Amino acid sequence: MSVLYSDDDGFFISHQMFISKLYDTILSKTENAVHLYEHFFHINNPFVRDKQQVETNAENNVKHKRKRPKYEEDEISKRIKTFISNLKNQQDIFSTSLNILDNNSCARHASIKFYESTSELKTFYGQNPNPNLHIANGYVFPPKCQFYCDNVFNMKNLGDEKYDMILLDPPWTNKYIKRKKRLKRDEGYTMMLDQDLAQLPISEFLTSNGLVCVWCTNSQNHIDSLKSILFPKWNIKYVACWYWIKVTKCGEFICNFAPQTGKQPYERIIFGRKIDSDTKIKNPEENKLIASVPSSVHSHKPPLSEILIPYLPPTPKCLELFARYLLPNWTSYGLEALKFQHQFLYENTDMEYCNHKSNIKSNENV
Repeated sequence: MSVLYSDDDGFFISHQMFISKLYDTILSKTENAVHLYEHFFHINNPFVRDKQQVETNAENNVKHKRKRPKYEEDEISKRIKTFISNLKNQQDIFSTSLNILDNNSCARHASIKFYESTSELKTFYGQNPNPNLHIANGYVFPPKCQFYCDNVFNMKNLGDEKYDMILLDPPWTNKYIKRKKRLKRDEGYTMMLDQDLAQLPISEFLTSNGLVCVWCTNSQNHIDSLKSILFPKWNIKYVACWYWIKVTKCGEFICNFAPQTGKQPYERIIFGRKIDSDTKIKNPEENKLIASVPSSVHSHKPPLSEILIPYLPPTPKCLELFARYLLPNWTSYGLEALKFQHQFLYENTDMEYCNHKSNIKSNENV
């Protein structure tokens, strides 16, 4: 549904297409109609800082940017560049006609508008057990989903459930966000220390061969902490590291490669299995690459469910912690588990707003 290309090195996926097809498929069996508000994926050229001078020569259409210091290219950067170069030789992957040099203003404004139009969520548990899409209280609920809008440290509310995969996107500590919050307390996100993450009872909710997937920053401190502190605390052994590469619709990197401590056009996904898992079970291979056009909304990560099928049972039970959206047949847990289910993310056609909760079993705590 989202994989547009795959080879031995990795995949090219479309987050936009995944959402659109998911709800189009659902809607073919229902009367409701919702369509993804696609402006979030209008990433037409690399991002630059607002204060960075970008001059365009209208006659020869050449961009002049402030020079960046050179860096020593590592093996991962070389592999990533080769992979994207090969993708550009494939048909129907990237656009060859775009020539929009507006610093992605459409996508950026859509993201700003989204945050202005959505509010903080209360503690809210619920599910849509039905095979059809449901719309209620300003949110879109896919079928067969369960959610907990709650602090992940309360995940014992899950009871005795066991999951074949647990996916985490933690709010890692970040120096830039720390500086931002010192200037304006209401800006940036609430961060979590690595030692606090280690206290999550991950192992208790995993099946014997459970897979753990963690979105991780490029901070070497976080990478080392995850492998040497968090995984052992969770009774998990390291398996592999994959790389999510963020590109524009034309196949350009959304930002330049930088020295190790700088911002990169990629993020890591680090995998682990339970220490006592079956050695015959297939594990993710090391250094796979995933490329996609990213959403302009912060932490709106692309779906991994399709490309992880080979490493899971035929009908896996999956849990996402620090979740910000819902998926069919998944349980989503986090303070903002419904964030990207808000109707603002979707255009609607003759859509009736359902104000009742007849199909959404819930328990709301103020």
